[in-house]
This record gives sequence, C-alpha cells and structure tokens, in this order.
Amino acid sequence: MRLIPVLLLATALAATAHAAADTTLTSAKQQLSAGVSTSKPDAILLARAAFAALQNDNPKDARLACWIAVASWRAVPLLQSNDPEQAKRVCKEGIAAADRAIALDPKLAEAVAIKAGLQGLSVTFNPALGMSLGGEMDESYGRAQGIDAKNPRVALLKAINTMHKPEFVGGGAKRAMPQFEKAIALFDADGANANGFDWGRTDARIWAGRCQLKLGDASKAKTYYEQALATDADNVWIRQVLMPAADKALAGKSGK
Repeated sequence: MRLIPVLLLATALAATAHAAADTTLTSAKQQLSAGVSTSKPDAILLARAAFAALQNDNPKDARLACWIAVASWRAVPLLQSNDPEQAKRVCKEGIAAADRAIALDPKLAEAVAIKAGLQGLSVTFNPALGMSLGGEMDESYGRAQGIDAKNPRVALLKAINTMHKPEFVGGGAKRAMPQFEKAIALFDADGANANGFDWGRTDARIWAGRCQLKLGDASKAKTYYEQALATDADNVWIRQVLMPAADKALAGKSGK
C-alpha cells in the first residue's frame, strides 16, 4: 500500500520535469526565432546553448540534437564576416549534432537535410570540399525526401542547395525556383509542422525572392519579400538588405 503514494509522487515529479523541459524548449525556440529576425548571432548561440543543455538532460532525444544543428545553421552565415574561426567551429559542431540526431533516429528527415545544409556551409571554409561533398549532399536530400516527401524544410534546404550549385552539375537559380515554389506550397499546406519543428516559413519566401532577383525579376522578388514580412514583420535582413536591393534593381530598370 505504501508503494502507491511513492509511485504517484514519482509520476507527478516526472510530469513536472517534462512540463519544465517543454517550457524551456519553447523558450529556446522563441529565442532562436528572435535572433534570426534581428540578425543577432549571440542570441542564436544562446538558444543553441539552451538546446544543448536540454539534450544533455535528454541524451536520447534526437529532436533536441537536431535543434542544435538548426541553430548552428542559423548562426554560421551571421558569424562568417566577423569571426570566421568561430563560424567554422559552430558549423563543425552543428554537423556533429546532426550526426547524433541521425544516429538516434535514422528516419528523422529534418536531421538528414540540416546536416547536408551545414555541409554546404562548410564548403565556404574549404572550397575544395565542394567536389567531394556535392554528391553526398545530393544523396542526403534525396534520402530526406524519401523519408518525408511532404516536409517543407527538406524541400527548402534542397532548393537553397540547388541555387548555389553550378549549372553544369544541375544547379542554378532557374532550376531552384520551382523547388522554392514547392517548398512554399508545402509550408502553406495543412500539417506543415512535424515532430515539433516549425521553422522555415519565412525563409522559403526570402529565398524565393533572392532566387527571383538572380533571375532578373525584381518585382517578383519584392512580392516574395513582402509576403515574408507578413510572417516576420521585424526581420532585419528583409527590411535593411533584401528589400532595398529589390527596390534598387527596380529603380535601375525604370531608369533605362
């Protein structure tokens, strides 16, 4: 009879701990989102540290390892200009986190795709890796889509990779644009969020706009940026960099 109160107490404590972890995860995700919106790598790294602390407490949770990788992918481009060595280190750690996530859950499409995305960033530190990693990354994106064909973040990461690849190996903006459109459609579909991953909706339209600008259509680029602002009204990158670039391109065309 005495076991019953003990078991009830243990159950209550476990439920409390789980609720606290969920609250911390939500807070870390919000901090990550705010860091991305304001283009502040320090805030993103703090969110990454929070994900890492959660994973230390829950070492078998593949999703937490994947969130570390996602935060790393967010931080690296912002760190590159001011602290390339830190950017390189964060990229390497992000790949390791993705590997942990894949080892824990080989069917976690998010982890497979974000590892390939981080590998793409790693090429900026060592361009010679491009030839050796290109095939591996393509295989990873194919594998991720095979696991979850309706995952919008997988489609987005694959489209970004396509846009950055040389045309002679199947890349370029022209080939990437339909992939961005597919990613946007998947984000707009029901059930776009899976396994607690809910990032990328704004990114899909940002990158679609960048792709359209590469293709020479500043008007369509601006439309995508305006759509992106509808989901992230204070995004610094859009307001201070991307939108002015589109306006400048439009002004240049009108002046011809």
